[in-house]
Amino acid sequence: MMFKLAEELRDSYKVLVTTSTKIYTPLKEKYDFICTDESMFSTYISMKEKGVYILGLGVNEENKILGLSEKHLASLEPHFDYMLIEADGAKAKALKGWNEFEPVIYSKTTKTVGIIDIQSWGIPICEDKVLRSDIFCEIAGAQQGETVEIKHLCKVILHPEGLFKGAQGEKILFINKAEEPKEVILAKLLARQVTFMDNVFLNRLILGSIKTNIYI
Repeated sequence: MMFKLAEELRDSYKVLVTTSTKIYTPLKEKYDFICTDESMFSTYISMKEKGVYILGLGVNEENKILGLSEKHLASLEPHFDYMLIEADGAKAKALKGWNEFEPVIYSKTTKTVGIIDIQSWGIPICEDKVLRSDIFCEIAGAQQGETVEIKHLCKVILHPEGLFKGAQGEKILFINKAEEPKEVILAKLLARQVTFMDNVFLNRLILGSIKTNIYI
């Protein structure tokens, strides 16, 4: 999602793509400039070229770029037209429960995008499929061993300790992976339930698929 947005901005703006946690080093075609040495940041700050800039504080043994602190982000912000910051990860699992320190959202964020994988509907709630499944159950009102239902996803979206925990600025929900007709129906059902229960919490709601590039 982050690199999809970056690609749309790439030709017209100077775009910083980074993380406050850790992200895998992206493929070379996804960026124009990359720097993981803090001592070299000043070089990229002064550059005027449009494009996607990846900045981080190093690369670990998993080939993940180490994220920037609040202080780093504040110092970089004036030098970029857009900053896209990955603030939360789930170790490649479709759903998760959040620790106290997650997500790590920059305090001056203007738009927080929360992403729900509609293809998580029907998966079993267990640690193999859901990161920190015990915390997920508390948030979603579920039990270990149950399958994920629309009501669980709805609670995860709207719960104060859920998807938008610590969100700043405009809150945008994106229901992703609605690719097959059944998934589109489920995504619309979730969207209706969220908006029915939502007391003007969300500013925008989008459903669709990054893969197919179709959105509603």
